[in-house]
Amino acid sequence: MSKKLVVASILSIGVIAGCTTAAQGPTFNVYQIQTANGMKAYRAECHGAFETVAACVSAAQKVCGDQPAYKLDTMERLLAPNEDANDPRIVTFQCGAPQTAAPAPAPAPEPAQQPAPEMPRQINLSGDANFATDSATLTAKATDTLDQFIQAGQNVTFKSVHVAGYTDSTGSASHNQKLSERRAQSVMSYLKSHGLRSQNYSAQGFGASNPVASNATTAGRAQNRRVEVSVSTQQ
Repeated sequence: MSKKLVVASILSIGVIAGCTTAAQGPTFNVYQIQTANGMKAYRAECHGAFETVAACVSAAQKVCGDQPAYKLDTMERLLAPNEDANDPRIVTFQCGAPQTAAPAPAPAPEPAQQPAPEMPRQINLSGDANFATDSATLTAKATDTLDQFIQAGQNVTFKSVHVAGYTDSTGSASHNQKLSERRAQSVMSYLKSHGLRSQNYSAQGFGASNPVASNATTAGRAQNRRVEVSVSTQQ
């Protein structure tokens, strides 16, 4: 009767790595192979007088020496009636503790996205550096400040933008009122023409009213000469 095919497969056998003979005897050959998962292993083929797979296991243990041999799979061919009974028995094994493929490294966590800085709801152009004396023409310092404000709000359409102009108490009330109005209009025109989007714009001059510092000092008067820009969102 034909012998049964016995397969106890734990790892798939890959391509023989150059068919290098690790050990050889009169009744067995042992080759170094590579398994499908890339691990180093051996294959023992037992012939002739070795009638059982157990003989191949003994051959494997000789190859491993002091290390235990771990069997990965075994095979015995079914023989046809006219075939030679000296067909090989085959054992695939590893020496030492069973090897496993190293786990794939865990993906590095994505850096937490930092929230975009919130746009300021108000800016203040104060002092003599933003306008020439008795003038509504914006200086380079003033336009730089306004450009940054526009850039911060480039993806926003505001509900309203309000520009308020103020002066110090020097000069007549009529003159200060007109100057504050012209400066407020100048800032509003720059914002509109340079891309700050809003459903509504307004500009208003208040002259020397609502001082934020004392008009009795040079520093205080510089703080009072100012243009304030405030915005509100649609929420």
